[in-house]
Parts: sequence; structure tokens; C-alpha cells
Amino acid sequence: MQNNWVYQLQNIPLADRSQEGIYSQFGEEPIYDFIFENIGTTNLFLVDFGAGGLGSQMSNSKSLIERGWRGVRMDGNPDPDTDIKKEFITQENILKLFKKYDVPEELDFLSVDIDGNDYWVLKKILSVYSPRVICAEFNGTIKHGVSKAIKYNPKHEWGNNDYYGFSFEAGKKLAQEFDYAVVLQINSTNMYFVRKDLVDWQDDFGITYTPNQYHPHSPNREWVNI
Repeated sequence: MQNNWVYQLQNIPLADRSQEGIYSQFGEEPIYDFIFENIGTTNLFLVDFGAGGLGSQMSNSKSLIERGWRGVRMDGNPDPDTDIKKEFITQENILKLFKKYDVPEELDFLSVDIDGNDYWVLKKILSVYSPRVICAEFNGTIKHGVSKAIKYNPKHEWGNNDYYGFSFEAGKKLAQEFDYAVVLQINSTNMYFVRKDLVDWQDDFGITYTPNQYHPHSPNREWVNI
């Protein structure tokens, strides 16, 4: 079957973060390398936000940039002396930022991690752009079967608690809405979407996660059911 590689993804070992050339939070470089080995690339263009910084050891893009990819990396508070653009990203400005930095409509890789309005910003992007692969942070503290995102607030800043982002179920619905398949999740934190025309499409590859209260609970917050 054309999509056998999707089922192999869960068996790809994560890299040791002490290894040279590994910068992602969980050592995920072998994951997206394996995905691109199977679906190919078009322009080696990426967008990464909030991208952190070159010295932050939390970058999904630095390894690819070092290997010849190009693109734009943005963060509201980037580390100094990096190529990361200082941009506070909102639903209102994200498409303007993509135009500002000449992002092609079909980029190869999009990484989204802004600890807040991720769902709303990603939905706005997908109304115009068609990345081949998306790595998006989801809120793994939310239990199974709950489909929600934080109420949109363009001024939102993460308070080091569990009020941020969107649930896994909301992420799956967003993927389906824009014709993406959820092919993997990592550590109840990151979920990977691949555009459906690049896989032997199934509505659901059976990807699931284990809820984990890894941030303190923040009660009485506003959520939107998706």
C-alpha cells in the first residue's frame, strides 16, 4: 500500500538531543526526515513560529536550515543574534506576514507553536496556503473526546499553565476540514499533518495520545467548542 510508511512512523526512534544537529524539543528530526523521504519536497521552503532561537534547543527548523532549506522563522521574543524575525503573530496579521516574507502557497514545512492562538492562526493560514507537512503543538492536558480551543484573543500570552492552544480532537477536525491526514503525535504535545493528496488517504490513521497534566491547571478560562 502507498501509505505503509505512515504506519512505520510510530516506530521511528527519536534522536538524542545531545547529538550534533538535533535541536527540536523531542529530537523529532528523524520524524520529518522520514516523512519527506516518502512524500518528497518541492521548494525546501519552511515557516516556523514561534521559532525560539538558534541557541534555545527548541527549534523544529534549525536542522533543516543547516542542511540547505530556506524560509522564514518568527517569534515574539527571539533570541538575539539569530535570523529569527521579531513578530507577534495574530490571526489578523499572519497572512500579511506570509506575504511580507514571500512565502510560497505550497511550502514544504510549517511548524506552529505559539502557546495560545495556534488553532485560529493555523486555520487562517490554511484558508490560503497549502503546506505539505505541518507540525502543530496541541494541548495534551485536555482529555480524550473534547474538541475545543482557547477563545481567540490577539493579546494572549502564555501564563505557564494549561490555558493555551487546542485539543487533539480539535486538531483532527481542523486537519479534516482542510484535507490533511493526522499521521503522528509526539509526547502528547506535537501532532503531524500531511496533505491528503500526498498519502493514500484515510479519514483516520488511528493516531491517539495519552492526556497528561504537564502544566498547572488554570480554572475559569474561556474556551470555544470546535
